[in-house]
Amino acid sequence: MVKNMGNTESERPADEAKDCASGADAYAQAAQVEVGLKDSTADAPPADTDAPPADAPTATSTEYFSCYNSERKFFAKVEEITVGGVKCRTFNDEHFARIRAHFGIPNDFAQSKDHFDFSNMIAAGGKGGDPMARTKDKKYFIKEVNRDDHNTLLEIAKGLSEHFIEKTKSSIIVPIFAHFTRTDKKSKKTFFAMTNCLADPGPYSKIYDLKGCADDKLLTENGKRVNVVHKRIWKLNLWCGCGGEDRTNYLRGKLEALHEPDLKLTKSQKDLLINAIKNDCNFMKKYGLMDYSLLVAVINHADGKDINAQTLTEVGAGTALVAPDGNGKQRITIVGIIDFLQQWGLGKQVAKGSL
Repeated sequence: MVKNMGNTESERPADEAKDCASGADAYAQAAQVEVGLKDSTADAPPADTDAPPADAPTATSTEYFSCYNSERKFFAKVEEITVGGVKCRTFNDEHFARIRAHFGIPNDFAQSKDHFDFSNMIAAGGKGGDPMARTKDKKYFIKEVNRDDHNTLLEIAKGLSEHFIEKTKSSIIVPIFAHFTRTDKKSKKTFFAMTNCLADPGPYSKIYDLKGCADDKLLTENGKRVNVVHKRIWKLNLWCGCGGEDRTNYLRGKLEALHEPDLKLTKSQKDLLINAIKNDCNFMKKYGLMDYSLLVAVINHADGKDINAQTLTEVGAGTALVAPDGNGKQRITIVGIIDFLQQWGLGKQVAKGSL
């Protein structure tokens, strides 16, 4: 349940966070690139923008992407990037370059092994289980993409960039800003890079994975991971009520997440958040995307944190929503939508039991 707690609003800069473990679970456990470009040339600016000034940085300069935000719309696509010291070929970078420019993400976000190491990628667990790891500066995640998600990303790249850059609409979808494949291996594995919306080091009192159904769950409580204990037909001990403390905590967390997650927002924060969710739902509906995780992280009693108070006019993935907790202290709530590339298809129809 979202509780309105006065009208004070603040936003705090992101810091860094902890280490990786399931779609949302892995993201929550790790919670934080910069990709180097090679032989790139600048695309001509869109027809509705002015030409770059004579002293504009060249397309091979990382400053090119941080100097101009979406208001100027200057960006350059790259055919090849270097991630973790490995040459990679990009997909649809004319669209993802715009996303990088919009969010001020440089092209060399994880160029060397000092920034990112592919060998650190581990299976995330959960339903997908795709390997992922964050960059060493904890700002970004690199995730391996399965075939279905790869095809979805190819299909929605243009729409995704337009969704993020639309000035009149807010979004809490965690930005995916690069889609690429390694050129040094025959496996043809593909990857994407996304921002880390849980860059605050916490500790987090609660992290929820919310889907609006019985699959809602509590991932973290008081800085500790809530162990997942599923009731499966072959686990006979769970059917006779012998699940132990882990099973009890897991069920309690699921019921809390489904019926009354412990959230406190001001009325204006709530309104902004609901508006952003509506915008994102319309985007996902347009492309038939029907599986996602609304990641909600809570930091309690943040009165000692360095928070810069300001009035929010919009929210985004990773925006710190600060509100009084009712006990004279502050509570920070951070949200972001991840794992949203699953389209409605035969597999989901079977899972729903419609066939």
